[in-house]
Amino acid sequence: MANIKNIIFDYGGVFLTLDEDATYRSFQNLGLFAVTPSLAAANMDFQRGRISSGKFISAIKKELPEDVTDQQVKDAWCAMLGTIPRERIGLLKILRRKYRLFLLSNTDDIHIERVNSTVPDVGEFLSLFEKVYYSQDTGYRKPEKEIFELVLRENNLKADECLFVDDVKENAEGAGVVGMKYLWLDLSRHTVMDVPRLLDL
Repeated sequence: MANIKNIIFDYGGVFLTLDEDATYRSFQNLGLFAVTPSLAAANMDFQRGRISSGKFISAIKKELPEDVTDQQVKDAWCAMLGTIPRERIGLLKILRRKYRLFLLSNTDDIHIERVNSTVPDVGEFLSLFEKVYYSQDTGYRKPEKEIFELVLRENNLKADECLFVDDVKENAEGAGVVGMKYLWLDLSRHTVMDVPRLLDL
Protein backbone atom coordinates (compact mmCIF):
# COMPACT_ATOMS: atom_id res chain seq x y z
CA MET A 1 0.00 0.00 0.00
CA ALA A 2 1.58 3.24 -1.17
CA ASN A 3 2.23 6.36 0.90
CA ILE A 4 1.71 4.72 4.29
CA LYS A 5 4.02 6.10 6.97
CA ASN A 6 2.03 5.29 10.11
CA ILE A 7 0.11 2.21 11.23
CA ILE A 8 -2.47 2.40 14.01
CA PHE A 9 -3.49 -0.96 15.41
CA ASP A 10 -6.36 -2.16 17.54
CA TYR A 11 -5.34 -4.23 20.58
CA GLY A 12 -7.85 -6.94 21.58
CA GLY A 13 -8.43 -9.55 18.90
CA VAL A 14 -5.68 -8.15 16.69
CA PHE A 15 -2.79 -8.76 19.11
CA LEU A 16 -4.32 -9.93 22.38
CA THR A 17 -6.29 -13.13 21.91
CA LEU A 18 -9.87 -12.92 23.15
CA ASP A 19 -12.61 -15.39 24.01
CA GLU A 20 -15.71 -13.27 24.57
CA ASP A 21 -17.81 -16.39 25.08
CA ALA A 22 -15.77 -17.12 28.20
CA THR A 23 -17.03 -13.90 29.75
CA TYR A 24 -20.62 -14.69 28.78
CA ARG A 25 -20.29 -18.15 30.33
CA SER A 26 -18.75 -16.73 33.49
CA PHE A 27 -21.59 -14.28 33.97
CA GLN A 28 -24.16 -16.99 33.31
CA ASN A 29 -22.53 -19.00 36.09
CA LEU A 30 -23.06 -15.99 38.36
CA GLY A 31 -26.70 -15.65 37.32
CA LEU A 32 -26.63 -13.06 34.54
CA PHE A 33 -28.13 -14.41 31.33
CA ALA A 34 -28.75 -11.29 29.19
CA VAL A 35 -27.15 -7.91 28.56
CA THR A 36 -29.81 -5.36 29.43
CA PRO A 37 -29.91 -1.92 27.74
CA SER A 38 -28.74 -0.33 30.99
CA LEU A 39 -25.72 -2.64 31.17
CA ALA A 40 -24.85 -1.98 27.53
CA ALA A 41 -25.01 1.76 28.21
CA ALA A 42 -22.85 1.38 31.32
CA ASN A 43 -20.24 -0.48 29.29
CA MET A 44 -20.13 2.28 26.69
CA ASP A 45 -19.75 4.91 29.41
CA PHE A 46 -17.05 2.83 31.10
CA GLN A 47 -15.06 2.55 27.88
CA ARG A 48 -15.32 6.33 27.42
CA GLY A 49 -14.08 6.90 30.97
CA ARG A 50 -17.33 8.54 32.01
CA ILE A 51 -17.94 6.22 34.96
CA SER A 52 -15.53 4.58 37.37
CA SER A 53 -14.84 0.88 37.65
CA GLY A 54 -16.75 0.89 40.92
CA LYS A 55 -19.87 2.28 39.30
CA PHE A 56 -19.55 -0.18 36.42
CA ILE A 57 -19.29 -3.11 38.81
CA SER A 58 -22.27 -1.79 40.76
CA ALA A 59 -24.31 -1.62 37.54
CA ILE A 60 -23.56 -5.28 36.86
CA LYS A 61 -24.23 -6.37 40.44
CA LYS A 62 -27.74 -4.90 40.27
CA GLU A 63 -28.52 -7.71 37.80
CA LEU A 64 -26.94 -10.45 39.94
CA PRO A 65 -27.72 -12.30 43.17
CA GLU A 66 -26.82 -10.32 46.28
CA ASP A 67 -24.01 -12.65 47.35
CA VAL A 68 -21.91 -12.07 44.22
CA THR A 69 -18.70 -10.19 45.10
CA ASP A 70 -16.87 -7.41 43.28
CA GLN A 71 -13.98 -9.78 42.65
CA GLN A 72 -16.25 -12.35 41.04
CA VAL A 73 -17.58 -9.66 38.72
CA LYS A 74 -14.05 -8.56 37.81
CA ASP A 75 -12.96 -12.14 37.17
CA ALA A 76 -15.98 -12.77 34.93
CA TRP A 77 -15.40 -9.52 33.05
CA CYS A 78 -11.78 -10.49 32.45
CA ALA A 79 -12.43 -14.13 31.53
CA MET A 80 -12.25 -13.20 27.84
CA LEU A 81 -8.65 -12.03 28.05
CA GLY A 82 -6.00 -14.25 26.52
CA THR A 83 -2.37 -13.66 25.67
CA ILE A 84 -0.13 -12.00 23.07
CA PRO A 85 1.57 -14.60 20.84
CA ARG A 86 5.31 -14.00 20.51
CA GLU A 87 5.22 -13.96 16.71
CA ARG A 88 2.96 -10.90 16.84
CA ILE A 89 5.55 -9.06 18.87
CA GLY A 90 8.12 -10.11 16.27
CA LEU A 91 5.93 -8.64 13.54
CA LEU A 92 5.85 -5.27 15.30
CA LYS A 93 9.64 -5.27 15.60
CA ILE A 94 9.86 -5.63 11.83
CA LEU A 95 7.18 -3.06 11.02
CA ARG A 96 8.59 -0.38 13.31
CA ARG A 97 11.76 -0.26 11.20
CA LYS A 98 9.71 1.39 8.46
CA TYR A 99 6.55 2.77 10.09
CA ARG A 100 5.53 4.81 13.09
CA LEU A 101 3.32 2.51 15.18
CA PHE A 102 0.40 3.44 17.44
CA LEU A 103 -2.10 1.44 19.48
CA LEU A 104 -5.76 2.46 19.76
CA SER A 105 -8.10 0.36 21.87
CA ASN A 106 -11.66 0.50 23.15
CA THR A 107 -11.04 -0.69 26.69
CA ASP A 108 -11.39 0.02 30.39
CA ASP A 109 -9.22 0.10 33.48
CA ILE A 110 -10.35 -3.33 34.73
CA HIS A 111 -9.15 -5.00 31.55
CA ILE A 112 -6.00 -2.89 31.35
CA GLU A 113 -5.03 -3.71 34.92
CA ARG A 114 -5.63 -7.44 34.42
CA VAL A 115 -3.69 -7.60 31.15
CA ASN A 116 -0.78 -5.58 32.51
CA SER A 117 -0.52 -7.82 35.58
CA THR A 118 -1.03 -11.24 34.00
CA VAL A 119 -0.09 -11.31 30.30
CA PRO A 120 3.53 -12.32 29.59
CA ASP A 121 5.62 -9.84 27.57
CA VAL A 122 3.00 -7.08 27.71
CA GLY A 123 5.62 -4.51 28.68
CA GLU A 124 7.78 -5.40 25.70
CA PHE A 125 4.70 -5.33 23.46
CA LEU A 126 3.58 -1.86 24.56
CA SER A 127 7.11 -0.47 24.24
CA LEU A 128 7.01 -1.10 20.49
CA PHE A 129 4.39 1.61 19.98
CA GLU A 130 5.21 5.29 19.83
CA LYS A 131 2.05 6.02 21.79
CA VAL A 132 -0.78 3.94 23.25
CA TYR A 133 -4.36 5.22 23.32
CA TYR A 134 -7.04 3.68 25.51
CA SER A 135 -10.58 4.90 24.93
CA GLN A 136 -11.17 5.32 28.66
CA ASP A 137 -8.52 8.07 28.72
CA THR A 138 -9.93 10.01 25.75
CA GLY A 139 -13.65 10.42 26.44
CA TYR A 140 -14.45 8.74 23.12
CA ARG A 141 -14.51 5.26 21.66
CA LYS A 142 -14.16 3.81 18.18
CA PRO A 143 -15.81 4.29 15.71
CA GLU A 144 -16.39 7.90 16.84
CA LYS A 145 -14.38 10.20 14.59
CA GLU A 146 -13.14 12.26 17.52
CA ILE A 147 -10.89 9.49 18.80
CA PHE A 148 -9.19 9.15 15.40
CA GLU A 149 -8.85 12.93 15.12
CA LEU A 150 -7.19 12.97 18.54
CA VAL A 151 -4.51 10.51 17.44
CA LEU A 152 -3.88 12.48 14.25
CA ARG A 153 -3.71 15.83 16.04
CA GLU A 154 -1.51 14.82 18.95
CA ASN A 155 1.08 13.15 16.72
CA ASN A 156 1.01 15.54 13.75
CA LEU A 157 -0.10 12.78 11.41
CA LYS A 158 -1.62 13.20 7.96
CA ALA A 159 -4.71 11.03 7.63
CA ASP A 160 -3.89 9.81 4.14
CA GLU A 161 -0.49 8.58 5.38
CA CYS A 162 -2.11 6.43 8.09
CA LEU A 163 -3.34 2.85 8.00
CA PHE A 164 -5.75 1.68 10.69
CA VAL A 165 -6.20 -2.04 11.42
CA ASP A 166 -9.12 -3.38 13.49
CA ASP A 167 -11.00 -6.67 13.74
CA VAL A 168 -14.35 -4.85 14.15
CA LYS A 169 -15.66 -3.71 10.77
CA GLU A 170 -17.47 -0.59 11.97
CA ASN A 171 -14.38 0.55 13.86
CA ALA A 172 -12.18 0.09 10.80
CA GLU A 173 -14.66 2.03 8.67
CA GLY A 174 -14.71 4.79 11.29
CA ALA A 175 -11.09 5.55 10.48
CA GLY A 176 -12.07 6.01 6.86
CA VAL A 177 -14.43 8.82 7.85
CA VAL A 178 -11.43 10.99 8.82
CA GLY A 179 -9.48 10.04 5.68
CA MET A 180 -7.33 7.19 6.91
CA LYS A 181 -6.76 4.06 4.91
CA TYR A 182 -8.03 1.09 6.83
CA LEU A 183 -8.14 -2.68 6.96
CA TRP A 184 -10.90 -4.71 8.56
CA LEU A 185 -9.09 -7.80 9.81
CA ASP A 186 -11.66 -10.59 9.54
CA LEU A 187 -10.47 -12.99 12.23
CA SER A 188 -12.45 -15.85 10.73
CA ARG A 189 -10.04 -15.73 7.80
CA HIS A 190 -6.88 -13.93 8.89
CA THR A 191 -4.64 -12.89 11.77
CA VAL A 192 -2.47 -9.81 12.17
CA MET A 193 0.41 -11.86 10.79
CA ASP A 194 -1.30 -11.64 7.38
CA VAL A 195 -1.34 -7.83 7.32
CA PRO A 196 1.95 -7.32 5.42
CA ARG A 197 0.85 -9.79 2.74
CA LEU A 198 -2.69 -8.43 2.49
CA LEU A 199 -1.49 -4.87 2.02
CA ASP A 200 1.87 -5.45 0.34
CA LEU A 201 3.69 -3.56 3.11
